[in-house]
Amino acid sequence: MLGFHSLRSRLMLGLGLAALLIGVLGGGLWTQMESAKLRQGLEARHARLAALAANGLAGPMWNLDTAAVGALLDTLMSDPEVVSAEVQSQGLGNGHLRRARPEAVGGEHLERRFDIVFQAGAERTPVGTGRLVLSTAGIEAELRTTQRFIIGLLAALLAALVAGCYWWVDALVRRPVHDLGQLAQRVARGELGAQQPVRRNDELGRLTEQFNRMSERLNTAARDLRQGEARYRSLFENASEGIFQTDRRGRLIGLNRALAQMLGFSSPEAALRHSRSLRRLARVPARDTKRVLSMLSQQQRGVQRLPLLIETLAGEPRWIELSLHQVREGKHLRFEGMASDITERHMAEQDLALHREHLEELVAARTAELSETMQRAEAASQAKSRFLATMSHEFRTPLNAILGFSQLLQLNPDHSDETRRKLGLIQDSGEHLLALISDLLDMAAVEAGRVQLHPQAVQLRSLLELSCDSLRLRAEQKGLRFSVELDEYLPDRVLVDGHRLRQVLLNLLANAVKFTDRGHVLLNVQSLSAGLGRARLLIQVVDTGVGLTADQLSRLFQPFEQVSDRLRRREGSGLGLSISQQLVKLMGGEIRVESVPDQGSRFFFELDLPVV
Repeated sequence: MLGFHSLRSRLMLGLGLAALLIGVLGGGLWTQMESAKLRQGLEARHARLAALAANGLAGPMWNLDTAAVGALLDTLMSDPEVVSAEVQSQGLGNGHLRRARPEAVGGEHLERRFDIVFQAGAERTPVGTGRLVLSTAGIEAELRTTQRFIIGLLAALLAALVAGCYWWVDALVRRPVHDLGQLAQRVARGELGAQQPVRRNDELGRLTEQFNRMSERLNTAARDLRQGEARYRSLFENASEGIFQTDRRGRLIGLNRALAQMLGFSSPEAALRHSRSLRRLARVPARDTKRVLSMLSQQQRGVQRLPLLIETLAGEPRWIELSLHQVREGKHLRFEGMASDITERHMAEQDLALHREHLEELVAARTAELSETMQRAEAASQAKSRFLATMSHEFRTPLNAILGFSQLLQLNPDHSDETRRKLGLIQDSGEHLLALISDLLDMAAVEAGRVQLHPQAVQLRSLLELSCDSLRLRAEQKGLRFSVELDEYLPDRVLVDGHRLRQVLLNLLANAVKFTDRGHVLLNVQSLSAGLGRARLLIQVVDTGVGLTADQLSRLFQPFEQVSDRLRRREGSGLGLSISQQLVKLMGGEIRVESVPDQGSRFFFELDLPVV
């Protein structure tokens, strides 16, 4: 007998305790409700008796009829719940008249006082006061009767519930669980694949189905294991690599045919008949033996693909690649290993090493030549940089002089129109040549990696408007609509190299004006996000100019590139966009282009700038 350790006993105990708790709570609640109901009824009757007494006593007390007053008090005392009744008035003999029960009455005493008023017509005259005391002994007796009824009903319900639960648990739980236990015992005894009929469509029925499936899977797994062992044995015997197992002392437990033949024996049986010690079947240098033992003791993964030189009993040297690891089965330790014959590969590697040494000599010679070539290239680059730095001043000085003299000559009012036209041509050509030289110098600095940004706090709106002012007049002279759209959420001051940003904007806006003959040119700047002291800006230059094809877009940012013969009529070095792209990349962005031929272009880039 399992006693209270059985599932049935625990279920019945739990259900019984739950039913008892529900019955006690329900009975207590019912008792409280009944008590409150009886008390409310007593208080209501108390109020009615007091009101009736006040009305009935008003006339006799007005008429000073003591006998009638006493009779009314006796009438009130006929109610078993009335403990005492008393009236007080100056018209009575000693000022009051009282009736009370001679014996003590139990329960709580409820007292109610009331005024006695005589009404004659519309006039109301107080004639005295009254006091009426009632006892709760009656309702307490009724309540005890109710409690006894509830206790009896609860006991009957519990008895019925226990009997029903006993039958229900036995039929629905114990017997199915017992059947499952029998099935588990059959499987534990080795009767894999044993089945139990499923007679129910509930949780226990589904559990029985799962037990049946588990038993079938165990049977299938055991069958697969036997087949796997057979396949493993076949692989072990027929593998091209040598496979072996030893105990902790190095005595062979088994080896396959490939290892036996590798050691110079015709079969595994012949090798085992000769000796079960690996050291006697193959000679291994002592230092290599110590090396293998040290690796086994220090590395959990064991020995992995270790090349070793061994000598067979016939005196034939062989190179093998050994992999060896420990296998622990309870308290027993054994080793499993695999040996591959790499004699031919080792010889090939030696030949390869000789070729590699020769190749390394060739590479060293070529590396020396390449180093010398790179030194010459670096020297040429430094010479170019020194030349550009030196000639920058030499180029600009005479051009500035020519531009200055041409401007002075244009101020002379005595020159003819033809002379003024030629002076203007000199001025335009000089400015164009000066811009070309500046672009070449900037491009050289970019290629040499000598361009450095100098971020400073700048007024963003002022910088953008200043960049537009120098090109607004040129656009209006061509009859173009030049507009600027600045986001209202733009930060006031940002940390940026204002000179380089203005250079990029001037180049993009100048190109837009240059390649647009009708329509408009737009500079649009938006604040994409702001927070934590930074702002991400989207800067766009949009025009309705000639537009670009896909092929032209692919070559747009290459130095000295003007995208088509149709555009070569426009002046320019073809360096502006390439320089601008490099500057924007230094700022952390990238210029991108969207364009449709004969409809216009959109140049845009994003910058993430600190806000100050």
